[in-house]
Amino acid sequence: MFSAAFALYGQSYQPKEIDYEGLQMQAPMKIDLILAGNFGEMRDNHFHTGLDIKTAGVEGQNLYAVEEGYISRIRISPWGYGLAVYIDHPNGLTSLYAHMKSFSGKIDSLAYSKQKKNEAYVLDEIVLEDSVYVKKGEFIGLSGNSGSSNAPHLHFEIRETKTEHSINPLLFKCFRSKIPDTTNPTITGIKLYAVSEKGYMIPGKSIYYSCKTVEGKLIVNEGQPIDISPLLTENAYLAIGIHTTDKLNGAGNICGIYHTELSKDDKAIHEMKIEYLNFDHNRFMNTHQDYSEFDKNNKHIHKHFKTVINPLAIYVRANGILPWNLCNGSYKINAWDAHGNKTALEFSLKKTGDEYSKNPFDEAGKYYFPDSVNVMLREDFQVLMEPATFYEPLQRIFKRDTVSNYLSPIYQFGEYSIPVQQKYDVRIKVPELPENFPIYKLGVGLISDKNYLSYVGGDYVEGWVEGAPRNFGRFVLIVDTIAPVITPLDFTEGKIITKFRNLQLEITDNLSGVNSYKAYLNGKWILMEYHRREGKYVIPINERSKPILRTGNNKLRVIAKDSKGNESEMSWTVVF
Repeated sequence: MFSAAFALYGQSYQPKEIDYEGLQMQAPMKIDLILAGNFGEMRDNHFHTGLDIKTAGVEGQNLYAVEEGYISRIRISPWGYGLAVYIDHPNGLTSLYAHMKSFSGKIDSLAYSKQKKNEAYVLDEIVLEDSVYVKKGEFIGLSGNSGSSNAPHLHFEIRETKTEHSINPLLFKCFRSKIPDTTNPTITGIKLYAVSEKGYMIPGKSIYYSCKTVEGKLIVNEGQPIDISPLLTENAYLAIGIHTTDKLNGAGNICGIYHTELSKDDKAIHEMKIEYLNFDHNRFMNTHQDYSEFDKNNKHIHKHFKTVINPLAIYVRANGILPWNLCNGSYKINAWDAHGNKTALEFSLKKTGDEYSKNPFDEAGKYYFPDSVNVMLREDFQVLMEPATFYEPLQRIFKRDTVSNYLSPIYQFGEYSIPVQQKYDVRIKVPELPENFPIYKLGVGLISDKNYLSYVGGDYVEGWVEGAPRNFGRFVLIVDTIAPVITPLDFTEGKIITKFRNLQLEITDNLSGVNSYKAYLNGKWILMEYHRREGKYVIPINERSKPILRTGNNKLRVIAKDSKGNESEMSWTVVF
Protein backbone atom coordinates (compact mmCIF):
# COMPACT_ATOMS: atom_id res chain seq x y z
CA MET A 1 0.00 0.00 0.00
CA PHE A 2 1.35 3.44 -0.94
CA SER A 3 2.27 5.65 2.03
CA ALA A 4 1.74 9.33 1.30
CA ALA A 5 3.55 10.41 4.46
CA PHE A 6 6.62 8.35 3.48
CA ALA A 7 6.83 9.93 0.04
CA LEU A 8 5.99 13.49 1.05
CA TYR A 9 8.16 13.94 4.10
CA GLY A 10 10.84 11.25 3.81
CA GLN A 11 13.99 11.32 5.93
CA SER A 12 16.29 14.16 6.95
CA TYR A 13 20.04 14.13 6.53
CA GLN A 14 21.89 12.39 9.37
CA PRO A 15 25.65 11.74 9.30
CA LYS A 16 26.54 8.05 9.38
CA GLU A 17 28.43 6.71 12.38
CA ILE A 18 31.21 5.20 10.29
CA ASP A 19 34.95 5.41 10.92
CA TYR A 20 35.82 6.91 7.54
CA GLU A 21 39.39 7.73 8.54
CA GLY A 22 40.33 4.56 10.40
CA LEU A 23 38.89 1.69 8.37
CA GLN A 24 41.59 0.00 6.32
CA MET A 25 40.17 -1.65 3.20
CA GLN A 26 42.27 -2.39 0.15
CA ALA A 27 41.59 -1.28 -3.41
CA PRO A 28 39.44 -3.57 -5.58
CA MET A 29 42.10 -3.62 -8.33
CA LYS A 30 45.91 -3.48 -8.39
CA ILE A 31 46.11 -0.85 -11.11
CA ASP A 32 46.05 2.95 -11.00
CA LEU A 33 42.55 3.99 -9.95
CA ILE A 34 41.22 6.57 -12.40
CA LEU A 35 37.52 7.44 -12.30
CA ALA A 36 35.10 7.66 -15.20
CA GLY A 37 32.27 8.46 -12.77
CA ASN A 38 31.86 9.23 -9.09
CA PHE A 39 29.29 8.97 -6.34
CA GLY A 40 26.32 11.33 -6.67
CA GLU A 41 26.84 12.03 -10.35
CA MET A 42 23.58 12.77 -12.15
CA ARG A 43 22.47 9.96 -14.45
CA ASP A 44 19.15 9.24 -16.18
CA ASN A 45 16.53 9.07 -13.39
CA HIS A 46 19.04 8.46 -10.59
CA PHE A 47 22.16 9.52 -8.78
CA HIS A 48 25.15 7.30 -9.48
CA THR A 49 25.68 5.16 -6.38
CA GLY A 50 29.31 4.17 -6.68
CA LEU A 51 32.64 4.75 -8.41
CA ASP A 52 33.16 3.85 -12.06
CA ILE A 53 36.83 2.85 -12.18
CA LYS A 54 38.55 2.76 -15.57
CA THR A 55 40.16 -0.54 -16.58
CA ALA A 56 42.54 0.79 -19.28
CA GLY A 57 39.87 0.26 -21.94
CA VAL A 58 39.95 -3.53 -21.66
CA GLU A 59 38.11 -6.31 -19.89
CA GLY A 60 39.80 -8.92 -17.74
CA GLN A 61 41.46 -6.93 -14.92
CA ASN A 62 41.73 -8.95 -11.71
CA LEU A 63 39.26 -7.97 -9.01
CA TYR A 64 39.91 -8.47 -5.30
CA ALA A 65 37.78 -8.42 -2.16
CA VAL A 66 38.44 -5.14 -0.36
CA GLU A 67 37.92 -6.84 3.01
CA GLU A 68 37.17 -10.33 4.32
CA GLY A 69 33.55 -11.42 4.34
CA TYR A 70 30.85 -13.62 2.89
CA ILE A 71 29.30 -13.56 -0.56
CA SER A 72 25.81 -12.29 0.23
CA ARG A 73 24.21 -11.71 -3.17
CA ILE A 74 24.86 -12.59 -6.80
CA ARG A 75 23.27 -10.90 -9.81
CA ILE A 76 23.42 -11.99 -13.44
CA SER A 77 21.48 -10.01 -16.03
CA PRO A 78 21.79 -8.71 -19.60
CA TRP A 79 20.84 -5.30 -18.13
CA GLY A 80 21.75 -3.14 -15.15
CA TYR A 81 24.77 -4.35 -13.20
CA GLY A 82 25.32 -7.35 -15.49
CA LEU A 83 27.44 -9.85 -13.56
CA ALA A 84 27.74 -8.55 -9.99
CA VAL A 85 28.91 -9.80 -6.60
CA TYR A 86 28.07 -8.43 -3.14
CA ILE A 87 30.27 -9.18 -0.11
CA ASP A 88 29.12 -8.56 3.49
CA HIS A 89 32.02 -7.59 5.77
CA PRO A 90 32.40 -7.80 9.56
CA ASN A 91 32.81 -3.99 9.74
CA GLY A 92 29.10 -3.52 8.92
CA LEU A 93 29.66 -2.64 5.28
CA THR A 94 28.93 -4.42 2.01
CA SER A 95 31.08 -4.07 -1.10
CA LEU A 96 29.67 -4.48 -4.62
CA TYR A 97 31.55 -5.23 -7.85
CA ALA A 98 29.47 -4.85 -11.04
CA HIS A 99 29.72 -5.21 -14.84
CA MET A 100 32.09 -8.15 -14.33
CA LYS A 101 33.22 -10.46 -17.12
CA SER A 102 33.38 -13.58 -14.95
CA PHE A 103 33.43 -14.83 -11.38
CA SER A 104 36.13 -16.75 -9.56
CA GLY A 105 35.68 -20.53 -9.48
CA LYS A 106 33.81 -20.92 -6.20
CA ILE A 107 31.56 -17.90 -6.83
CA ASP A 108 30.81 -19.15 -10.33
CA SER A 109 29.92 -22.60 -8.99
CA LEU A 110 27.53 -21.04 -6.49
CA ALA A 111 25.92 -18.87 -9.16
CA TYR A 112 25.48 -21.79 -11.53
CA SER A 113 23.89 -23.93 -8.82
CA LYS A 114 21.24 -21.22 -8.34
CA GLN A 115 20.70 -20.84 -12.09
CA LYS A 116 20.26 -24.59 -12.41
CA LYS A 117 17.81 -24.71 -9.51
CA ASN A 118 15.76 -21.87 -11.02
CA GLU A 119 16.22 -23.12 -14.61
CA ALA A 120 17.02 -19.53 -15.62
CA TYR A 121 20.02 -17.53 -16.79
CA VAL A 122 18.95 -14.30 -15.05
CA LEU A 123 19.76 -14.43 -11.35
CA ASP A 124 19.33 -12.07 -8.42
CA GLU A 125 19.54 -14.00 -5.20
CA ILE A 126 20.61 -13.69 -1.58
CA VAL A 127 23.13 -16.50 -1.06
CA LEU A 128 24.34 -16.01 2.52
CA GLU A 129 22.91 -19.35 3.58
CA ASP A 130 25.52 -21.02 1.37
CA SER A 131 28.34 -19.35 3.35
CA VAL A 132 31.00 -18.71 0.69
CA TYR A 133 33.82 -16.95 2.55
CA VAL A 134 36.47 -14.76 0.94
CA LYS A 135 39.63 -13.39 2.49
CA LYS A 136 40.73 -9.77 2.21
CA GLY A 137 42.58 -9.44 -1.08
CA GLU A 138 41.22 -12.71 -2.47
CA PHE A 139 40.64 -12.88 -6.22
CA ILE A 140 36.88 -12.77 -6.92
CA GLY A 141 36.71 -12.46 -10.71
CA LEU A 142 37.53 -10.37 -13.77
CA SER A 143 36.37 -6.89 -14.70
CA GLY A 144 34.18 -6.62 -17.76
CA ASN A 145 31.54 -4.70 -19.68
CA SER A 146 28.39 -6.65 -18.85
CA GLY A 147 24.87 -5.39 -18.26
CA SER A 148 24.07 -1.81 -19.22
CA SER A 149 27.72 -0.75 -19.24
CA ASN A 150 28.83 1.28 -22.26
CA ALA A 151 32.58 0.61 -21.95
CA PRO A 152 34.84 -1.69 -19.93
CA HIS A 153 35.05 -0.57 -16.30
CA LEU A 154 34.37 -1.62 -12.74
CA HIS A 155 31.35 -0.19 -10.97
CA PHE A 156 32.34 -0.32 -7.30
CA GLU A 157 30.05 0.43 -4.36
CA ILE A 158 30.19 0.49 -0.59
CA ARG A 159 26.89 0.01 1.25
CA GLU A 160 25.85 0.09 4.87
CA THR A 161 24.78 -3.53 5.37
CA LYS A 162 21.90 -2.96 7.81
CA THR A 163 20.18 -0.22 5.77
CA GLU A 164 21.53 -1.03 2.28
CA HIS A 165 22.20 2.69 1.87
CA SER A 166 24.96 3.32 -0.65
CA ILE A 167 27.87 5.24 0.88
CA ASN A 168 30.24 7.56 -1.00
CA PRO A 169 33.47 5.49 -1.18
CA LEU A 170 35.57 8.66 -1.35
CA LEU A 171 34.59 9.47 2.23
CA PHE A 172 36.87 6.58 3.27
CA LYS A 173 40.48 7.67 3.57
CA CYS A 174 41.66 4.22 2.45
CA PHE A 175 40.01 4.73 -0.97
CA ARG A 176 40.33 8.52 -1.25
CA SER A 177 44.11 8.31 -0.77
CA LYS A 178 44.39 5.93 -3.74
CA ILE A 179 42.48 8.24 -6.11
CA PRO A 180 44.39 11.55 -6.42
CA ASP A 181 42.38 14.72 -6.98
CA THR A 182 43.71 18.26 -6.98
CA THR A 183 41.10 19.60 -9.42
CA ASN A 184 38.61 22.17 -8.12
CA PRO A 185 34.89 21.77 -8.83
CA THR A 186 33.37 23.86 -11.60
CA ILE A 187 30.52 26.34 -11.16
CA THR A 188 29.27 27.02 -14.68
CA GLY A 189 26.26 29.15 -13.90
CA ILE A 190 23.24 29.82 -11.72
CA LYS A 191 19.54 29.74 -12.46
CA LEU A 192 16.92 31.86 -10.75
CA TYR A 193 13.36 30.59 -10.39
CA ALA A 194 9.95 31.75 -9.32
CA VAL A 195 8.49 28.89 -7.27
CA SER A 196 5.34 28.16 -5.33
CA GLU A 197 5.25 27.88 -1.56
CA LYS A 198 5.67 24.09 -1.97
CA GLY A 199 8.72 24.53 -4.19
CA TYR A 200 7.06 23.91 -7.56
CA MET A 201 8.62 25.84 -10.47
CA ILE A 202 6.35 28.43 -12.11
CA PRO A 203 6.27 27.74 -15.89
CA GLY A 204 8.20 30.31 -17.92
CA LYS A 205 9.58 32.05 -14.85
CA SER A 206 13.29 31.21 -14.71
CA ILE A 207 16.51 32.81 -15.95
CA TYR A 208 19.95 31.20 -16.44
CA TYR A 209 23.18 33.19 -15.96
CA SER A 210 26.54 31.85 -17.13
CA CYS A 211 29.71 32.30 -15.11
CA LYS A 212 33.02 33.58 -16.37
CA THR A 213 36.39 34.25 -14.81
CA VAL A 214 37.71 37.83 -14.72
CA GLU A 215 41.11 38.54 -13.12
CA GLY A 216 40.99 35.20 -11.37
CA LYS A 217 37.52 35.73 -9.91
CA LEU A 218 34.35 33.89 -10.90
CA ILE A 219 31.47 36.26 -11.71
CA VAL A 220 27.97 36.32 -13.22
CA ASN A 221 26.12 39.17 -14.93
CA GLU A 222 29.42 41.01 -15.49
CA GLY A 223 29.74 41.32 -11.73
CA GLN A 224 26.65 43.55 -11.50
CA PRO A 225 23.58 42.91 -9.30
CA ILE A 226 20.97 40.72 -11.00
CA ASP A 227 17.52 42.25 -11.28
CA ILE A 228 14.91 39.66 -10.28
CA SER A 229 11.94 41.83 -11.33
CA PRO A 230 11.17 39.73 -14.46
CA LEU A 231 10.51 36.77 -12.16
CA LEU A 232 7.97 38.45 -9.92
CA THR A 233 4.84 36.30 -9.70
CA GLU A 234 1.82 36.43 -7.45
CA ASN A 235 1.77 33.88 -4.61
CA ALA A 236 5.32 32.84 -5.44
CA TYR A 237 8.87 33.07 -4.13
CA LEU A 238 12.47 33.23 -5.34
CA ALA A 239 14.73 30.15 -5.45
CA ILE A 240 18.19 29.42 -6.86
CA GLY A 241 19.80 26.53 -8.73
CA ILE A 242 23.52 25.92 -9.14
CA HIS A 243 25.08 24.50 -12.30
CA THR A 244 28.07 22.68 -10.86
CA THR A 245 30.13 19.58 -11.66
CA ASP A 246 33.52 18.12 -10.81
CA LYS A 247 36.47 16.39 -12.44
CA LEU A 248 39.20 14.22 -10.97
CA ASN A 249 42.85 13.88 -11.92
CA GLY A 250 43.75 11.73 -14.90
CA ALA A 251 40.43 11.82 -16.78
CA GLY A 252 38.22 14.31 -18.58
CA ASN A 253 34.96 12.72 -17.47
CA ILE A 254 32.31 15.03 -15.98
CA CYS A 255 31.62 13.89 -12.42
CA GLY A 256 29.16 14.86 -9.73
CA ILE A 257 29.55 17.38 -6.93
CA TYR A 258 29.81 16.27 -3.29
CA HIS A 259 28.94 19.29 -1.14
CA THR A 260 27.45 22.74 -1.83
CA GLU A 261 26.30 25.60 0.34
CA LEU A 262 24.22 28.68 -0.53
CA SER A 263 24.54 31.70 1.76
CA LYS A 264 22.68 35.02 1.86
CA ASP A 265 24.33 37.95 3.61
CA ASP A 266 26.86 35.53 5.13
CA LYS A 267 24.18 33.23 6.56
CA ALA A 268 23.86 29.69 5.16
CA ILE A 269 20.31 29.07 3.93
CA HIS A 270 20.67 25.82 1.98
CA GLU A 271 23.30 23.09 2.17
CA MET A 272 23.62 19.75 0.39
CA LYS A 273 25.93 16.79 1.03
CA ILE A 274 25.67 13.66 -1.08
CA GLU A 275 27.22 11.25 1.40
CA TYR A 276 24.77 8.35 1.19
CA LEU A 277 21.73 7.42 -0.87
CA ASN A 278 18.62 5.40 -0.11
CA PHE A 279 17.79 3.30 -3.18
CA ASP A 280 14.07 3.62 -2.44
CA HIS A 281 14.39 7.38 -2.96
CA ASN A 282 17.09 7.59 -5.62
CA ARG A 283 14.71 8.31 -8.51
CA PHE A 284 13.68 11.51 -6.69
CA MET A 285 16.83 12.96 -8.22
CA ASN A 286 14.38 14.06 -10.92
CA THR A 287 12.94 16.62 -8.50
CA HIS A 288 16.29 17.60 -6.96
CA GLN A 289 17.75 18.52 -10.34
CA ASP A 290 16.36 20.87 -12.96
CA TYR A 291 15.07 17.95 -15.03
CA SER A 292 14.35 19.92 -18.19
CA GLU A 293 17.85 21.42 -18.31
CA PHE A 294 19.44 18.01 -17.82
CA ASP A 295 17.19 16.29 -20.35
CA LYS A 296 17.43 18.92 -23.08
CA ASN A 297 20.78 20.64 -22.49
CA ASN A 298 22.76 18.20 -20.30
CA LYS A 299 23.19 20.90 -17.65
CA HIS A 300 23.78 19.57 -14.13
CA ILE A 301 21.76 22.09 -12.12
CA HIS A 302 21.24 21.28 -8.44
CA LYS A 303 18.19 23.05 -7.06
CA HIS A 304 19.02 24.79 -3.80
CA PHE A 305 15.42 24.48 -2.72
CA LYS A 306 13.15 21.45 -2.46
CA THR A 307 9.55 20.49 -3.03
CA VAL A 308 7.30 18.85 -0.45
CA ILE A 309 7.64 15.53 -2.31
CA ASN A 310 11.42 15.30 -2.07
CA PRO A 311 12.50 12.70 0.57
CA LEU A 312 16.21 12.64 -0.38
CA ALA A 313 18.38 12.65 2.75
CA ILE A 314 21.04 14.93 1.27
CA TYR A 315 19.97 18.30 2.70
CA VAL A 316 21.86 19.52 5.77
CA ARG A 317 19.59 22.59 5.72
CA ALA A 318 16.80 23.47 3.30
CA ASN A 319 15.65 27.08 3.52
CA GLY A 320 16.21 28.14 -0.06
CA ILE A 321 12.74 29.58 -0.80
CA LEU A 322 12.77 33.37 -0.26
CA PRO A 323 9.93 35.92 -0.21
CA TRP A 324 10.26 38.62 -2.85
CA ASN A 325 10.65 41.39 -0.27
CA LEU A 326 13.67 39.63 1.28
CA CYS A 327 15.59 38.78 -1.91
CA ASN A 328 17.82 41.84 -2.12
CA GLY A 329 21.30 41.12 -0.82
CA SER A 330 24.63 39.42 -1.31
CA TYR A 331 24.86 35.68 -2.04
CA LYS A 332 27.69 33.18 -2.00
CA ILE A 333 27.94 29.63 -3.31
CA ASN A 334 30.62 27.23 -2.10
CA ALA A 335 31.18 23.92 -3.88
CA TRP A 336 33.47 21.19 -2.54
CA ASP A 337 34.52 17.78 -3.80
CA ALA A 338 35.21 14.81 -1.51
CA HIS A 339 38.94 15.65 -1.47
CA GLY A 340 38.26 19.13 -0.06
CA ASN A 341 38.92 21.11 -3.23
CA LYS A 342 36.70 24.20 -3.28
CA THR A 343 35.23 26.73 -5.72
CA ALA A 344 33.27 29.84 -4.71
CA LEU A 345 30.95 32.27 -6.50
CA GLU A 346 29.65 35.57 -5.13
CA PHE A 347 26.80 37.59 -6.63
CA SER A 348 24.02 39.94 -5.57
CA LEU A 349 20.32 40.26 -6.32
CA LYS A 350 18.02 43.27 -6.38
CA LYS A 351 14.33 43.92 -7.03
CA THR A 352 13.76 47.14 -8.98
CA GLY A 353 10.20 46.62 -10.21
CA ASP A 354 6.89 45.89 -8.57
CA GLU A 355 4.77 44.33 -11.32
CA TYR A 356 3.66 40.77 -10.56
CA SER A 357 2.55 38.22 -13.16
CA LYS A 358 -0.40 35.97 -12.45
CA ASN A 359 0.40 32.55 -11.08
CA PRO A 360 -0.94 29.85 -13.45
CA PHE A 361 -1.21 27.44 -10.50
CA ASP A 362 -3.96 29.67 -9.11
CA GLU A 363 -6.24 28.85 -12.05
CA ALA A 364 -8.67 26.20 -10.84
CA GLY A 365 -8.70 22.93 -12.79
CA LYS A 366 -5.66 23.68 -14.96
CA TYR A 367 -3.10 21.46 -13.18
CA TYR A 368 -2.77 18.21 -11.28
CA PHE A 369 -0.55 18.66 -8.22
CA PRO A 370 2.10 16.11 -7.13
CA ASP A 371 1.20 16.16 -3.42
CA SER A 372 -2.42 15.13 -4.04
CA VAL A 373 -4.36 12.08 -5.17
CA ASN A 374 -5.31 12.79 -8.80
CA VAL A 375 -8.12 11.14 -10.73
CA MET A 376 -9.43 11.53 -14.28
CA LEU A 377 -12.61 9.62 -15.15
CA ARG A 378 -13.87 9.46 -18.74
CA GLU A 379 -16.38 7.00 -20.09
CA ASP A 380 -13.69 5.00 -21.88
CA PHE A 381 -10.37 6.11 -20.31
CA GLN A 382 -9.51 6.55 -16.63
CA VAL A 383 -6.43 7.48 -14.58
CA LEU A 384 -5.59 7.22 -10.88
CA MET A 385 -2.35 8.72 -9.49
CA GLU A 386 -1.25 8.54 -5.86
CA PRO A 387 0.73 11.44 -4.31
CA ALA A 388 4.35 11.66 -5.49
CA THR A 389 3.60 10.01 -8.84
CA PHE A 390 5.18 13.00 -10.62
CA TYR A 391 7.34 15.93 -9.53
CA GLU A 392 5.99 19.24 -10.81
CA PRO A 393 2.37 20.39 -11.36
CA LEU A 394 1.07 18.55 -14.40
CA GLN A 395 -0.97 20.46 -16.95
CA ARG A 396 -4.27 18.71 -17.59
CA ILE A 397 -3.66 17.54 -21.16
CA PHE A 398 -6.07 14.95 -22.50
CA LYS A 399 -6.85 14.19 -26.15
CA ARG A 400 -8.89 11.42 -27.75
CA ASP A 401 -8.02 10.54 -31.35
CA THR A 402 -10.58 8.18 -32.87
CA VAL A 403 -8.58 7.84 -36.10
CA SER A 404 -6.56 4.84 -34.96
CA ASN A 405 -5.15 1.60 -36.33
CA TYR A 406 -5.53 0.00 -32.91
CA LEU A 407 -8.42 -1.63 -31.07
CA SER A 408 -9.21 1.64 -29.33
CA PRO A 409 -8.83 5.36 -29.93
CA ILE A 410 -5.45 6.89 -29.07
CA TYR A 411 -5.73 8.55 -25.66
CA GLN A 412 -3.15 11.19 -24.82
CA PHE A 413 -2.65 11.89 -21.13
CA GLY A 414 0.18 14.35 -20.34
CA GLU A 415 3.41 14.58 -22.30
CA TYR A 416 5.82 11.68 -22.88
CA SER A 417 8.83 13.87 -21.98
CA ILE A 418 7.61 14.56 -18.42
CA PRO A 419 9.33 12.30 -15.84
CA VAL A 420 7.30 9.98 -13.63
CA GLN A 421 8.40 8.76 -10.19
CA GLN A 422 6.25 5.67 -9.78
CA LYS A 423 3.73 3.61 -11.71
CA TYR A 424 0.13 4.74 -11.75
CA ASP A 425 -3.16 3.20 -12.89
CA VAL A 426 -4.57 3.54 -16.40
CA ARG A 427 -7.85 1.90 -17.52
CA ILE A 428 -9.08 1.59 -21.11
CA LYS A 429 -12.64 0.50 -21.84
CA VAL A 430 -12.82 -2.57 -24.06
CA PRO A 431 -14.98 -1.90 -27.14
CA GLU A 432 -17.40 -4.41 -28.59
CA LEU A 433 -15.32 -7.27 -30.01
CA PRO A 434 -16.11 -10.38 -32.07
CA GLU A 435 -17.35 -13.45 -30.24
CA ASN A 436 -14.54 -15.70 -28.95
CA PHE A 437 -12.05 -12.78 -29.07
CA PRO A 438 -9.08 -13.57 -26.76
CA ILE A 439 -9.81 -10.79 -24.26
CA TYR A 440 -7.19 -12.05 -21.81
CA LYS A 441 -4.51 -11.32 -24.41
CA LEU A 442 -5.43 -7.61 -24.29
CA GLY A 443 -2.99 -5.08 -22.89
CA VAL A 444 -2.11 -1.40 -22.77
CA GLY A 445 0.37 0.05 -25.24
CA LEU A 446 2.25 3.35 -25.08
CA ILE A 447 3.29 5.33 -28.17
CA SER A 448 6.46 7.38 -27.65
CA ASP A 449 7.26 10.79 -29.12
CA LYS A 450 9.09 8.92 -31.90
CA ASN A 451 5.97 6.82 -32.60
CA TYR A 452 7.51 3.69 -31.12
CA LEU A 453 4.92 1.36 -29.59
CA SER A 454 5.94 -0.22 -26.29
CA TYR A 455 4.07 -2.70 -24.15
CA VAL A 456 2.90 -1.41 -20.77
CA GLY A 457 1.15 -4.58 -19.64
CA GLY A 458 -2.33 -4.92 -18.27
CA ASP A 459 -5.11 -7.30 -17.33
CA TYR A 460 -8.72 -7.62 -18.41
CA VAL A 461 -11.05 -6.72 -15.51
CA GLU A 462 -14.83 -6.50 -15.99
CA GLY A 463 -14.85 -4.80 -19.36
CA TRP A 464 -11.68 -2.74 -18.86
CA VAL A 465 -7.99 -3.35 -19.40
CA GLU A 466 -5.97 -2.04 -16.47
CA GLY A 467 -2.27 -1.22 -16.83
CA ALA A 468 0.42 0.50 -14.76
CA PRO A 469 2.68 2.74 -16.88
CA ARG A 470 5.68 4.76 -15.73
CA ASN A 471 5.34 7.31 -18.48
CA PHE A 472 2.79 9.81 -19.67
CA GLY A 473 1.90 9.96 -23.34
CA ARG A 474 -0.40 8.29 -25.86
CA PHE A 475 -2.11 5.07 -24.77
CA VAL A 476 -3.91 2.45 -26.86
CA LEU A 477 -5.53 -0.93 -26.41
CA ILE A 478 -3.53 -3.75 -27.99
CA VAL A 479 -3.78 -7.51 -28.30
CA ASP A 480 -0.90 -9.98 -28.31
CA THR A 481 -1.65 -13.50 -29.52
CA ILE A 482 1.61 -14.17 -31.34
CA ALA A 483 4.26 -16.30 -29.64
CA PRO A 484 7.99 -15.50 -29.81
CA VAL A 485 9.94 -16.66 -32.87
CA ILE A 486 12.94 -18.93 -32.24
CA THR A 487 15.60 -18.96 -34.99
CA PRO A 488 18.87 -20.95 -34.86
CA LEU A 489 21.78 -18.92 -36.20
CA ASP A 490 24.70 -21.34 -36.57
CA PHE A 491 23.12 -24.80 -36.64
CA THR A 492 20.33 -26.70 -38.36
CA GLU A 493 18.63 -30.07 -38.01
CA GLY A 494 21.25 -32.84 -38.03
CA LYS A 495 24.20 -30.45 -37.68
CA ILE A 496 27.49 -31.94 -36.45
CA ILE A 497 28.53 -29.77 -33.49
CA THR A 498 31.62 -31.64 -32.26
CA LYS A 499 33.90 -28.61 -32.81
CA PHE A 500 31.39 -25.97 -31.70
CA ARG A 501 32.16 -23.83 -28.64
CA ASN A 502 28.53 -22.77 -28.39
CA LEU A 503 25.19 -22.80 -30.17
CA GLN A 504 23.60 -19.47 -31.08
CA LEU A 505 19.95 -18.54 -31.53
CA GLU A 506 17.77 -15.50 -31.99
CA ILE A 507 14.49 -15.14 -30.10
CA THR A 508 12.23 -12.24 -31.02
CA ASP A 509 8.75 -11.14 -30.07
CA ASN A 510 6.45 -8.79 -31.90
CA LEU A 511 4.87 -6.94 -28.99
CA SER A 512 4.93 -7.78 -25.27
CA GLY A 513 8.54 -9.00 -25.30
CA VAL A 514 10.37 -12.21 -24.43
CA ASN A 515 9.66 -12.88 -20.77
CA SER A 516 11.33 -16.25 -20.20
CA TYR A 517 13.47 -18.73 -22.13
CA LYS A 518 14.84 -22.19 -21.41
CA ALA A 519 16.87 -24.84 -23.18
CA TYR A 520 16.96 -28.60 -22.57
CA LEU A 521 19.53 -31.06 -23.90
CA ASN A 522 18.46 -34.69 -23.89
CA GLY A 523 15.72 -33.78 -21.44
CA LYS A 524 18.02 -31.96 -18.97
CA TRP A 525 18.08 -28.20 -18.41
CA ILE A 526 21.10 -26.49 -19.90
CA LEU A 527 22.26 -22.90 -19.45
CA MET A 528 21.29 -20.50 -22.25
CA GLU A 529 22.70 -16.99 -21.91
CA TYR A 530 21.32 -13.81 -23.47
CA HIS A 531 24.03 -11.62 -25.01
CA ARG A 532 22.17 -8.34 -25.27
CA ARG A 533 24.60 -6.39 -27.42
CA GLU A 534 24.66 -9.05 -30.14
CA GLY A 535 20.96 -9.85 -29.73
CA LYS A 536 21.90 -13.54 -29.42
CA TYR A 537 20.94 -16.37 -27.10
CA VAL A 538 23.98 -18.57 -26.55
CA ILE A 539 24.23 -22.15 -25.26
CA PRO A 540 27.85 -22.79 -24.16
CA ILE A 541 29.35 -26.18 -24.99
CA ASN A 542 31.70 -26.58 -22.06
CA GLU A 543 32.48 -28.69 -19.00
CA ARG A 544 28.89 -28.28 -17.78
CA SER A 545 27.08 -29.18 -20.96
CA LYS A 546 29.42 -31.82 -22.39
CA PRO A 547 28.52 -34.47 -19.77
CA ILE A 548 24.92 -34.22 -20.99
CA LEU A 549 25.94 -34.75 -24.62
CA ARG A 550 25.92 -38.26 -26.05
CA THR A 551 28.05 -39.60 -28.83
CA GLY A 552 25.76 -39.45 -31.85
CA ASN A 553 22.32 -37.87 -31.88
CA ASN A 554 21.23 -35.38 -29.23
CA LYS A 555 17.88 -33.66 -28.81
CA LEU A 556 17.94 -29.91 -28.18
CA ARG A 557 14.68 -28.26 -27.12
CA VAL A 558 14.18 -24.51 -26.65
CA ILE A 559 11.12 -22.88 -25.09
CA ALA A 560 10.33 -19.14 -25.10
CA LYS A 561 7.37 -17.29 -23.60
CA ASP A 562 6.30 -13.66 -23.93
CA SER A 563 4.72 -11.41 -21.31
CA LYS A 564 1.20 -12.38 -22.38
CA GLY A 565 1.87 -16.09 -21.94
CA ASN A 566 2.22 -16.93 -25.64
CA GLU A 567 4.72 -19.79 -25.87
CA SER A 568 6.93 -21.23 -28.60
CA GLU A 569 8.84 -24.48 -28.58
CA MET A 570 11.29 -25.84 -31.12
CA SER A 571 13.43 -28.98 -31.21
CA TRP A 572 16.41 -30.14 -33.26
CA THR A 573 18.63 -33.17 -33.46
CA VAL A 574 22.32 -32.25 -33.31
CA VAL A 575 25.21 -34.70 -33.68
CA PHE A 576 28.20 -34.85 -31.34
